[in-house]
Amino acid sequence: MNKKRVAINMTAQLLAFAVNMLLGFILVPVIDSMIPNAYGFTDIANKFVQAAQIVVSALNTMASRFITIQIHRRDQEEAGQYFSSVFFANVLMAVVFMIPALFVVVYLGHIFQVPPEASLPDIQLLFFFIFVNFLISIITSVFSVAPYSRDRLELSSIATILGELIRLAVLFTTYFFFRPYLWYVGCASVASTLVQAGANLIFTRRLLPDMKVRRKLFRWAKVKELVSLGAWNSVTRLGQLLLDGLNTTIANIMINAAAMTTISISTQVPTVISNLMGTIAGVFNPQMTIAYAKEDKKQLLEIIGSADRIMIFIISIPIAFLTVFGKSFFRLWIGRTQDPGRIYLLAMLSVGTLFVSASIQVLYHVFLITKRVKLNSVVILMSGVLTTGTVFVLLEHTDLGVYAIAGVSTFYGILRNLVFTPIYAARCLEVKWYTFYGDILLGLVSIGAVCLVSLPFQMLIEIDGWMELFAAGAAAGVLALGVNFLVVLRGNERRMVLEMVQKKMHR
Repeated sequence: MNKKRVAINMTAQLLAFAVNMLLGFILVPVIDSMIPNAYGFTDIANKFVQAAQIVVSALNTMASRFITIQIHRRDQEEAGQYFSSVFFANVLMAVVFMIPALFVVVYLGHIFQVPPEASLPDIQLLFFFIFVNFLISIITSVFSVAPYSRDRLELSSIATILGELIRLAVLFTTYFFFRPYLWYVGCASVASTLVQAGANLIFTRRLLPDMKVRRKLFRWAKVKELVSLGAWNSVTRLGQLLLDGLNTTIANIMINAAAMTTISISTQVPTVISNLMGTIAGVFNPQMTIAYAKEDKKQLLEIIGSADRIMIFIISIPIAFLTVFGKSFFRLWIGRTQDPGRIYLLAMLSVGTLFVSASIQVLYHVFLITKRVKLNSVVILMSGVLTTGTVFVLLEHTDLGVYAIAGVSTFYGILRNLVFTPIYAARCLEVKWYTFYGDILLGLVSIGAVCLVSLPFQMLIEIDGWMELFAAGAAAGVLALGVNFLVVLRGNERRMVLEMVQKKMHR
């Protein structure tokens, strides 16, 4: 494993993630205070996009894998055929998706409950721009393969940071100098995506100068090959959407718009942690794919082991901090417009799955590179169907309300990640069935230990403002890093970290 490349990619990806996260935390309370009970519509619009991505992922999920493997096997002609075929197929899908997108925009008022304080044309424009953003991202998605195939994910991070800065500039200008509307969020997303697409196009020309979109290289056979395997990833996306992607939509239809916004806000922090988890796991995906292309099983297992420990080292801290400091955070962040205690309970219900999945997130890429996605897709789909069905039953026959919506998906998510994911990944890699349970246990121990060292700061410090919260979090964070240094890292990894610190201090 190229540790230097991992460090560079990790730093860049985390920086891009931090920019995106900070923007989200600043944006949510501002919009919720300006336009009450309406922010949840941005989440619903994005769920429509996720539903459309179920179809799109059948083609695009496998594109990076096939193109990267052909490049590293030095089959430029084959890689070019996949590249061009994916591009033209995406253009065709974008044209097809325009029809249902326009239908949803026009008849939006008949589909959802729009609160009196919100403007229907405003929400329609929001949906329109978010759909336009989706269509642009479909057409330009193949250009993101270049940094992936060359294991230069820091370039993707640069594109993301540039896009997020543009998004921030658009939102700052519109919300502070003009009358507040929700559609500014969608407009800013379009500007961000255009910038990222332009950057990825430049990276493609530099990293893969011979990789160009050519009509003569388009092959229906390549599209069929990608879709036949990627269709199971579409099943996976459908299952994930049913697991937790319909929460705000169900809340709007079966309860009210206020419940929709409450659910949307409560999932912000768990979503950030989940996205951080995906960001870290994604850093290792190119090297896993390259190791598999070279048929180097030993290196592949080494990468997975390192990825699991790095994931635990980092992710256990925000999970534990949400558990310990979450109520104080929500009181300061959104307490003026929402009940912080209720938001905290909903957030803990939403983050529950991550207690288990955080330590084995990288295993999902194993199913993709080994082309063993079918069974995993079926299991996730079954989990999603059970989740949606159970939520409807509980809403109909109990008074749990939003707690049922948030909690059911966590129950089935934990169950799936305990009894299926680690065992099936071990089978795909032809190792012992219990190989990855040690990582799950290590993750739980790490989260528990960080909670224990953080709890005294929450109990002894009276947190009445952001300064007190940051001070308590910083002090607890130092102890948390020390705990994970001892609990998570192996002896050789501790020595490596100490040597790096000594070199920095010497300089």
